[in-house]
Amino acid sequence: MTVSKINKVTIFESPNGGRTVYARIPGNHHRQLHSQDPGSQLELEELEQQKRWVDIFQARQDNKELNQLCEQVEILYKLGRTD
Repeated sequence: MTVSKINKVTIFESPNGGRTVYARIPGNHHRQLHSQDPGSQLELEELEQQKRWVDIFQARQDNKELNQLCEQVEILYKLGRTD
């Protein structure tokens, strides 16, 4: 009977049912992105963009030029709506 020695074990974890998979070594809390569903990546990019818009909207209070640009964007948004 031959006994093989395991040299390295990798744990694969997914917080979202397999759409994003992380790999880590047992005993180590640092995990590395192993694979990601392209749809998940797009969702993440959209969430980051939404957060940037929130940051921009908050920053406009202290920046006159940024406030004027945001007002123009709001006008364009309202004019472009069809409902």
